[in-house]
Amino acid sequence: MLIGGPAGVGSSMLFAHLRHSGAGPSAVINTRAIISVAWVAGPPVATFIMGWFGNRAMLLAIAAVAVINIATTAMMIKARNAAGAATAAGSQQVPPASTAEEPPVGRLRVVLIVAAFILLQATNATAMTIMTVYVTETLKMDVMWAGIALGVAAALEVPALLLVSRLTSYSQLGLLATSCIAGIGYYLGLSVVTGPLMLLVLQLLNAWSFAGIAGVGLPLFQKMIPRPGLSTGLYMNTRRIGAIVSGPIIAAGSLTTIGQRGIFLTSATLTLLGLAIIITANRTNQAAPERAAEPIDVT
Repeated sequence: MLIGGPAGVGSSMLFAHLRHSGAGPSAVINTRAIISVAWVAGPPVATFIMGWFGNRAMLLAIAAVAVINIATTAMMIKARNAAGAATAAGSQQVPPASTAEEPPVGRLRVVLIVAAFILLQATNATAMTIMTVYVTETLKMDVMWAGIALGVAAALEVPALLLVSRLTSYSQLGLLATSCIAGIGYYLGLSVVTGPLMLLVLQLLNAWSFAGIAGVGLPLFQKMIPRPGLSTGLYMNTRRIGAIVSGPIIAAGSLTTIGQRGIFLTSATLTLLGLAIIITANRTNQAAPERAAEPIDVT
């Protein structure tokens, strides 16, 4: 855990670097789509390795991928340094832009955004966590349908993210609102689903919902909190905290009179609450007083 924890910030640093380098929302979302492709391809490859070479072979495969990542990163850094040296030799080097003039970050706006996305991430994590148990215990279907449903959702996330990246120039908040509505529909559908066909059809809503949370969410954080490292780190931590919050959601939802179906009704309610908080945060940003907002002390 001590070694794996620091390694988990790699994706946060990647997206922060993209924003710092001037990448727009479309480039950020397209990069996130590549991660979804890895989620689609990873489980089958892992299953193949474990089936042919045993469970311990998977650990060696992960270590090999890590070594390849280190080597690739080292080559990219070397190539960038060489290009920078060539540019400096041919022309006068321009000093990097100072970040001292960045606008301050309002505490209220940050709290609202983080709270909303914790709810959205928590409900998404809840549906993924409980899916296998729900399919087998409540729906009385074979466990394979849980895997098929999650696999279909992961496959649909890629085109959904690519579509979202093309639409971000219109309204990020509007896209996020549609994804929240899709999420509400997904959870309500899960609460009444009875067979595999409906379960698979509902994954269309699930894919669009996740595309908004994972695709629009990060650029929205980076837009409303104009500090790449802070905004990206906060967004990534909403996923981790949301995974923790999913436990109480499962426990509370299961205590209802309709059993596990109550988990998804609870998730639908929390998603609606998250959407309301996001709208409030956006209005808070637009109606902020002319005086500078109180900045967050990140030291």
